Amino acid sequence: MMSKLSLFRLIAALITGLFSILAILYVLTPPVWNLKEGVIRVTRWPRDGETIYWLNDKHPHWTPIEIVSRHTLHAIITAEDARFYNHNGLDYVEIEKSFKLNMEKGGYIRGASTITQQVVKMGFLSSEKSIFRKIQEAIGALLVEKILSKEEILEWYINLAEFGDGVFGIRQAAQHYFKTAPELLTIQQSTHLALVLPSPNLWSKGLRQKKLTEFGHERFRHIIERMHREGYITETLMQRALETGDFGRSINSAPPDPNFVETENTKN
Repeated sequence: MMSKLSLFRLIAALITGLFSILAILYVLTPPVWNLKEGVIRVTRWPRDGETIYWLNDKHPHWTPIEIVSRHTLHAIITAEDARFYNHNGLDYVEIEKSFKLNMEKGGYIRGASTITQQVVKMGFLSSEKSIFRKIQEAIGALLVEKILSKEEILEWYINLAEFGDGVFGIRQAAQHYFKTAPELLTIQQSTHLALVLPSPNLWSKGLRQKKLTEFGHERFRHIIERMHREGYITETLMQRALETGDFGRSINSAPPDPNFVETENTKN
């Protein structure tokens, strides 16, 4: 029979262990509850140097999700996180795919970040690729899904995302590239903006020059055809987008590579 002293030591060890776990979780968890409060401190590095500001729905570039073109929201979800409405912050199907591909290729070829994870990263973490950051990102994403609705998460995403050239947020992107408002973005324009995610500085060349690269053609086709499969657009709208998608020119007619997303590292 366990003595009172042994029992006391066991309880003390359990309490110490519990507090240690809680302390570790506290250190690893980004302050994502600030998203619920509606304001976060954001640091950006545009061409003219570091900029720090507080982002909330009073910021001049903030765009309420209800006024954004449905085509834009659908294109972004399709391009970045097709199972956005069906996961808890982590997409275990994509994680498994990425793990297998990275093992096959012997390196980091493809990630599996969801929109929720990207909100955590853009709002609270550095862009450094490390196990520590990915753990923080995962813990933060699971917590965000508990405190925000999917629409609230998506609203933060479209206001935080960079679209290349130091252009942040959907309002600034619509104005910068197309001289229009977020609510007026067409299917083609929406797809062009979604196309550059999540590597805007690398992939925005075609958007800046108003002429898609070969990679841009394939990614545009991939997004449009998937939007059609998901029921976001009709076949007629899909065909029209493919006929005019390269800024009035048609998208290359070559059939898309079924492994395109996996091999081109289109997810962080």
